Amino acid sequence: MSPFLAVIFMLLVIYKLYKFVYDKPPNTPPGIARIPIGGSYWLLLWKNYTFPHLAIDYYVKKLKSTIVSCYMGDFLTVIVNDYKNIKEVLAREEFDGRITNADFIKDRAFGKELGVFFIDGTKWQEQRRFALRHMRDFGFGRRQEKLESEIMDEMTLFLDILKSGPIHDGEKEILKGNLALFPDILYASAGNNIWNVMFGHKFDRSEHDIPRRLCRAGIMLLRANDTTGGAIFQRPFLKYFGNIFGYKNHMIASNVMIDIVKEYLKYQKTTFTENDDRGFIDRYLKRLNEENKSNSFTEEQLIILVIDMMFPAFAAVPSVITHVIKYLMHHPRIMAKVQNEIDNVVGTGRLVTWEDRKDLSYLEATIRETMRIETLTPLSIPHRCTKDTTLGGYEIPANTPIFTNLAAVHHDPDIWGDPEVFRPERFLKEDGKLAKDITMPFGFGHRLCAGETYARYNMFGTLGLLLQNFNFFFVEGQQSSLQDKLPGLGVTPKELWIRLELR
Repeated sequence: MSPFLAVIFMLLVIYKLYKFVYDKPPNTPPGIARIPIGGSYWLLLWKNYTFPHLAIDYYVKKLKSTIVSCYMGDFLTVIVNDYKNIKEVLAREEFDGRITNADFIKDRAFGKELGVFFIDGTKWQEQRRFALRHMRDFGFGRRQEKLESEIMDEMTLFLDILKSGPIHDGEKEILKGNLALFPDILYASAGNNIWNVMFGHKFDRSEHDIPRRLCRAGIMLLRANDTTGGAIFQRPFLKYFGNIFGYKNHMIASNVMIDIVKEYLKYQKTTFTENDDRGFIDRYLKRLNEENKSNSFTEEQLIILVIDMMFPAFAAVPSVITHVIKYLMHHPRIMAKVQNEIDNVVGTGRLVTWEDRKDLSYLEATIRETMRIETLTPLSIPHRCTKDTTLGGYEIPANTPIFTNLAAVHHDPDIWGDPEVFRPERFLKEDGKLAKDITMPFGFGHRLCAGETYARYNMFGTLGLLLQNFNFFFVEGQQSSLQDKLPGLGVTPKELWIRLELR
């Protein structure tokens, strides 16, 4: 080859590489560069391997745009990082889509598109509408005296276990003297309460290993998947590499929850009559018996739907409660203020109830502040644009995955002033009453987490009970940094032994 042709060839190679690195569809948001195989994902990992979502802030500043694009493998992806545009994404119907055809998502659901988290279109609308309509009757998303009474019974049992000590083997693993393992110690009550909504009965104390298994599986599933979609989303063949990319744990956790639900669903069916109304499962079984039901109503759909609806209670509620307690231990002045408020409003003669929430503003503000500073799902679950549209003046092609960077909004200095400071007072007005909450830990719009009201009720009640009755202390010699947390689809606290002393 002549020197001239060699130069031409090299220039063509350089041009092609440049086009690959920087090319993107016209008038789409400013783009993060990409490299072969992994696209922009490798650059996010290079910036922050453990929590790649934190690298996005660097590129937002570099590109001088709160809406940026990048390539996750071969997929053009848009990441939205400001309050105004995130609310617009979450409110507009054309952004309600999900990534439904990813292998690892279907693998957790009998190889099909099932549940409510990872489906869209008519099936999602039918299933979500049915679930919300009927679960409200059992206290999910609406006040229900019977459920609240049963949750208080569970809280009373939880308090008794903490005070009197463990009896069963499973309890002895997570409660040793006055040392309790968080968040594990919370799993039995968290799992039992949501199970009651679904099945209409609770496990007694000797059976608490079952809700603990469900919650541990929920946490494992969160940790097995990346906030940014991860390598398996980009290159499905990587699931065959065992647990290197989290797939093995993804399937172990999914199968644990499926097996337990299937086992008890079998019992529910054998004891079911058309007059039964024990919980949501009975309502769904009635629908399955209707001749004119939609094709989207199947037993497999019921199993994955139930898991999707219970999953936040399994994983999110214990994680947030643990985050709150850790922050309070690191900020003893704030803990004392919360406890003084409880003492003044409730005293010691009864447990904290949901009715007290309006008078326990500082406790509620502390929960809100923790969910702001420790956004459980930093990038939420990715949406998909269902048709060509625009956002913030940019073109968004159909089928583009959309990430809403909730963590960026929750740490925006233009909104919060000092976002890295733990300061519950930011959620209070001058008179001490709760101010408007513009955080979005549960999302917003059509895809708002259906269990938000239920989760807030459980978090408030559990924290009220714990702070009313105990002081919390670090265990000497155990690492206890606020940075002791694990990545995944949700950011969860590492397991931590905490010393409890009765007040």
